Amino acid sequence: MKFLYILIALAFLTSFKSNAQTGRQVKGIVKDSTGYLLAGTSVKMLTGTDSTTVITGADGSFEFNNVKVNQFSLVFTSIGYQALKRRFILQADNKPATLPVVILKTETTMLNTVVIADVNPVKMKEDTIEFNADAYKVRDGVPVEDVIKKLPGMDVDKDGNITAQGKSVTKVRVNGKDFFGGDVKTATKNLPAEIIQSIQVIDDYGDQANLTGIKTGEPEKILNINIKQSKNYGYFGQASLGGGRDAIPGISNDKESNRYVASANVFSFSGDRQLAFLGNLNNTNTNLFSFGSGGPRGGGPGGPPGGSSSSSNGITTARSFGFNYRDSWGKKVTAYGSYSFADNSINTVSSTIQNNISTTNPSTNTQSNTQQDEKLNHRVNFNIEVKPDTVNYLKITPTFAYASTNTNSDGSSLLTSKQQTLSNYSFSTLSKSTEPNYGANVLFNHKFNTHGRNFSVNVGAGSYSINKYQNPVYTYIEGARNAPLSQFINTDSRTDSVGTTISYMEPISKKGYLEASYAYHYAYTTADKATDTLANDGTTNRYDLLSNNYNSTFITHRFGLNYRFIDKKYNYLLGVVAQPTILNGSSVVDGTPFKTNNNTFNWAPTARFIYNFSRNQSFSVNYNGSSMQPTYTELQPVTDFSNASYPVQGNPDLKPEFNNTLALKYNKFNFESGNVFFSNLSFTKTDNKIVANTITYPRNYEPNSKLAGSILTQYLNADGYYSAQGFYVFGKPWEKRKYNLFMIGNVSYNNNVSYISNVDSVTYNMTTEKNIAKNLVLSQGARFRVSITDVIDAEASTTYAINTSSNSIKQANINNNFQTLNLGINGKSYFFKDWTLSYDYTKQLYYGYTGATNPNILNTYVERRFLKGNAGTVRFSVMDVFNENTGYTTTQNGSYVTQTNSNRLGRYYLLTFTLKLQKFAGKRPNTGPGGMGGPPPGGGPGGPPPGGGF
Repeated sequence: MKFLYILIALAFLTSFKSNAQTGRQVKGIVKDSTGYLLAGTSVKMLTGTDSTTVITGADGSFEFNNVKVNQFSLVFTSIGYQALKRRFILQADNKPATLPVVILKTETTMLNTVVIADVNPVKMKEDTIEFNADAYKVRDGVPVEDVIKKLPGMDVDKDGNITAQGKSVTKVRVNGKDFFGGDVKTATKNLPAEIIQSIQVIDDYGDQANLTGIKTGEPEKILNINIKQSKNYGYFGQASLGGGRDAIPGISNDKESNRYVASANVFSFSGDRQLAFLGNLNNTNTNLFSFGSGGPRGGGPGGPPGGSSSSSNGITTARSFGFNYRDSWGKKVTAYGSYSFADNSINTVSSTIQNNISTTNPSTNTQSNTQQDEKLNHRVNFNIEVKPDTVNYLKITPTFAYASTNTNSDGSSLLTSKQQTLSNYSFSTLSKSTEPNYGANVLFNHKFNTHGRNFSVNVGAGSYSINKYQNPVYTYIEGARNAPLSQFINTDSRTDSVGTTISYMEPISKKGYLEASYAYHYAYTTADKATDTLANDGTTNRYDLLSNNYNSTFITHRFGLNYRFIDKKYNYLLGVVAQPTILNGSSVVDGTPFKTNNNTFNWAPTARFIYNFSRNQSFSVNYNGSSMQPTYTELQPVTDFSNASYPVQGNPDLKPEFNNTLALKYNKFNFESGNVFFSNLSFTKTDNKIVANTITYPRNYEPNSKLAGSILTQYLNADGYYSAQGFYVFGKPWEKRKYNLFMIGNVSYNNNVSYISNVDSVTYNMTTEKNIAKNLVLSQGARFRVSITDVIDAEASTTYAINTSSNSIKQANINNNFQTLNLGINGKSYFFKDWTLSYDYTKQLYYGYTGATNPNILNTYVERRFLKGNAGTVRFSVMDVFNENTGYTTTQNGSYVTQTNSNRLGRYYLLTFTLKLQKFAGKRPNTGPGGMGGPPPGGGPGGPPPGGGF
């Protein structure tokens, strides 16, 4: 603590500077022609024989103090921009002067009468990396996803899921506003690339942090897609229709083998008003929306959906549509929102081998399962932003979501230990669940007349429910018969919550600010579980030992005090947070009521430091602490036998977890060479980590026959858990990014904690040991891309990955070392002007997986565009040409090691037709007083000038 106080004291001392001067202050801002603030620009002041040089800060601003002359010249120089010299004459009153905004133009090189100009492809500012879309050329008509694939540090998998600098992108915005509630693929798969100005990758700390500038906690990785002003008015529409069949030997030639796609999207832009409609129907694993899991896929303007073989498990029939709206209601109110709907059917066939760790009774569980899921989702998001004046801001955000799932599954389970069968049974399960979720959030911010003084309050409330019915039916073949033959399990859980965050910021010096904050969160959860069994006479009976009503209250208070210092080349934040938490629970177990009460207090320093070496080189450090409450499944003190071999029992005495996270980030872009280097490293230590205690019972267990031959999971708190993640990407371009080499590396390390208990088969005594499972996942990849517009756009890649673990509890005959090698080439070749050949080949080599094959996966299509403006496209596709698409995954922690093999969509062919129509302008078309017979729209032969903001 003393060290922290010393740091804060030093920060205050460095912030106070003498303002005594005999001259005036002169300040200004430097931007480029797109309005981007140019940090790192050199500004030289010439005053006769003397000169003084300063560098613009992160916000593009500069200032000169103690200027004693009224006339001077300023010379502006910035890499990638034309140098500029301007003469200024000020009034002789010695008052501070603010100069007009200075605009720098992009550097150009003259060759005879041809002007060759290159754009600055990458710009960096604190938490934002911006890519200029014009620097990454793509063929006309393709979706913005094709641009994203070329960006350094970005990765798009076969299902369209995006990672940026090693972290998943969770939200997308268009011109700074959520698009379809932030659903990423709705924009990346459907917006045409030719209308995109830039793509920003942002570490987002939330709306309140964006207003106050005080950024603490874990950021969310989001994309913001900016539209060109020249596309401010117009429309874009596309419709696709296609059909085909499976081409798998031994599959009957019936309706189930038919493949079909039908999709439509329409975008209408009219200044501030934006309208979008998306619709999709297919059985090719193409999901239009994401509802909390998986990821949507689609073809976008480049062609119909279903353009590649999916890497997602199972076979999905998807029916979905959605609508997005944005408009300005006058000059002070902006409204935007969306509605999304999906009705999906998913068939999954899987087999799993699980090795359960134990010192005396290690066991192996082999399972097979066939499952049919029917999933229905509705989602509504709406936002109203009010700016009545320049100092007040109000945002109101109501939300609603509804999800329902009906599942039928059939399978078998064999659990063995030391060549002895503990349990062997088949099962059939019917389950139904509904999950309504609604809430609202209100954010208000007020800026006082004093520069930097700010007040902000954010209030939110919501309710989330899960109503679930399960009917597991078991047919025992051999071994223990612990769970009832037929159960009817009804679980009703509901969490009502309310919270607020209040922030006040006060300037205490020219560059220093003090912020005091308080956050309150209250959550009340009811979890009622009723289990009935089926008697031989067909009647149902309440099973009290497996039934329970549990209520819990989780309350957190968070007090924070932060000091922020902002300079031209660096800024930092130092502070401390104190967080008391209260977790109360009440329940009735076997007719006996009891209550629990856990009070904890955590404090942690908060720190954030950002240093800008130059406009395109920065380093940042971020430290924060946060708590996480247990789930009702972890708390509810009743045994769940919905899985007979692996019953689960909650622990109402659990304490909340507290995470301490340190994150480092270094980014550099060299404009002259085009080289890019992005990297990040994070470390998390968790106190009171909620971990599993797995208890292995013998085949015969007289004290409680229901647990015989099972592995019971209980929960408890433990210290010693920590994790670390790292990522880097290095990009080297040649010939204005026609050729690119990328080196990409990822590493994650987890020090997992678990407890392994064993019950002796004779004495029934239980022994417990602590297991430390060190898990390392490491991958290194290389990519080489060739991108010549309208000729070829192809990439060769390779990735080698290792997933290995070591346990402090040693156990023989368990493989905990898995490796994969992926070799691939994918791209598009263009010929005869309007023909396209697409190819996507991967060779996957698995090492350590039981029964794994090494598949060759090739997806290809031939496409021909035609009609005026290439409005029509015909495509013939063959997916998974060698019919070898299978999925292998592994999971390792302190209790078990699993391998899972799941079915995926196999070989099929598809013929599709796509029709695309579009028209854009930079301003509202003007038909003149003569209506349709009046003068043509636009601004004359040169076309319409750029309009306002999109």
